[in-house]
Amino acid sequence: MFESWSDEFSAPLRRVLDPPAPVLVDLTAVLAPAPGYRRDEVSMRTKTAGLDTTATVPGLLHAWARTITGGWIGLVHLAIPTGNRSGYVETRQWCPAHALTPNENPAR
Repeated sequence: MFESWSDEFSAPLRRVLDPPAPVLVDLTAVLAPAPGYRRDEVSMRTKTAGLDTTATVPGLLHAWARTITGGWIGLVHLAIPTGNRSGYVETRQWCPAHALTPNENPAR
């Protein structure tokens, strides 16, 4: 994952978690709605069958990486559900640290 990024500093700028850690992902902090978004202007079909980027979902945190702004981002495997929860899309996504919290009760 980090083969193309040399790290010459004593304090590590990245960390791989093995095994991955369960987290909860606040999708509104990862995939913010477009400016001016109004729920009343979206069709019912889109609300039920579109991806719900306002949900908080479980995920597995695989790695941390430091950004040039001093913040941390985490590489998370997660599933984004549809509005009616009948479907989902799986993805691996870099997420800002403020969008992640430890999941103390992961599904078994």
